[in-house]
Amino acid sequence: MEWIGKYQNLWKKIGIAAAVCLGMKYLAPLVIPFLIAGAIVYWCRPLLEALKRRFRFRPALSMAVLLAAAVCALGAVGILVGRNLHIQVQRLCVYWSYPGRAEELLGRCCDEVSGMLRINNGAVRAFVEEQAACLGIQTWEQILPGVFGSSWQAARGLGSFLAGLFVTGIATILLAADYEKIREMGQRWSFYEKVSMSLRGISRAVGRYLRAQGIIMGLVMLNCTAGIWLSGAAKSPVLAGVGTGLLDALPIFGTGTVFVPWVLILVFWQKRYRAALVLAVTYGICTLTRELLEPRLVGAHLKILPVVVLASVYVGVKVYGAGGIVLGPLSVLVIQELWKRVDIDKKEEMSVTENDISSK
Repeated sequence: MEWIGKYQNLWKKIGIAAAVCLGMKYLAPLVIPFLIAGAIVYWCRPLLEALKRRFRFRPALSMAVLLAAAVCALGAVGILVGRNLHIQVQRLCVYWSYPGRAEELLGRCCDEVSGMLRINNGAVRAFVEEQAACLGIQTWEQILPGVFGSSWQAARGLGSFLAGLFVTGIATILLAADYEKIREMGQRWSFYEKVSMSLRGISRAVGRYLRAQGIIMGLVMLNCTAGIWLSGAAKSPVLAGVGTGLLDALPIFGTGTVFVPWVLILVFWQKRYRAALVLAVTYGICTLTRELLEPRLVGAHLKILPVVVLASVYVGVKVYGAGGIVLGPLSVLVIQELWKRVDIDKKEEMSVTENDISSK
C-alpha cells in the first residue's frame, strides 16, 4: 500500500479527471441552467454593484432589465435574419413555380456530367430519372414517416430548450437578488475559500476561451462578408456574411452548409463561374482560419498546447456527442484548474511539514 501513498497526488488528479468527465456527461445537463445563471451573475456583478451605488437600483431589477435588453437585441437580429431568409426562399419558390424549370435544370446538369464523362446524354438522363423515381417512392414509403417522427422529436427538443432558457433567466434574476446571502452562507463552510478560488480560476479560463472563440468567429464573419461582396452573389453581403459566419460557431452546420449548395447553384444553374470560384475560395479560407487559429489562439489564451486543444475537441465529440466541441475544451479547463489546486495544496502541506521538522 506504500505505492498508493507515494503517488497520492497522481491518484487525486486521475480521480478529478474521471469525475469531471462523468459530471459533464451526466450531471451537466441537469444543472447547466443554474451554472449559466451563476456565471452571468458573477460576470455582471461589477455592473450591478455600480448601478446599485449610482442609481439605487436593486440587483434583481438591473439584471431583469439587462436580460430583457439582451432578449430584444437577439430577437431583432433573429427577425432581420429570418426576414432576409424568407425573401430568399420566396424568390426560390417563385423560380421553381414556372413549369418545366426543374426539367431544365435537370437537363443542364445531365449535359454537364455527360460532357465531363464523355458518355451519351440520353443515358445520363434516363439513369437520373430512374433514380429520381425510386427516390420518390422511398421518400413516400420510408422517409416521410421518419420525418414526422423526427419533427415531433424536434418539437420536444425545442420546447425543452425554451424551458431551459426560461429557467436560466429566472435563476439569474433570483441569484442576483440573493447573491450576498448565498455568499454569506458559503463562507461558513470550511472549504469555501478553496472552492471559491477554483471557481474564479475556472471562470477566468472560460472567459478567455469564449474571447478566443469570439475572435475566430469575427474573423470568419469578415472573410465571409468580403468573399460574398467580391462575388456579387448577394444583394446584402454584410447580412449574408454575418449569418454565414454565425453558422461556423454551430457544432453540426458550419459555413459549408451555405457555401457548398450556393457554389453548386452558381455553377450548374446560373453559370456564374467567377462568383462560384470566389465563394469556393472563401469557404476554403474560412475553414483554414478556424482549423489553424483555434488550436493556437485558444491554446495561447489558456496556456494549453494546440495539440491538446485539438485532442480535447476530438475526444469531446466522441464522448459527449456534437456538444463535445464545447464540452471537450471546457472539461480540459476545469481539470486543469482543479489540478492546479491539488499542486498548491501539496506544496502547502510540504511547507507545513518542513516547518514542523525545523521547529523540532
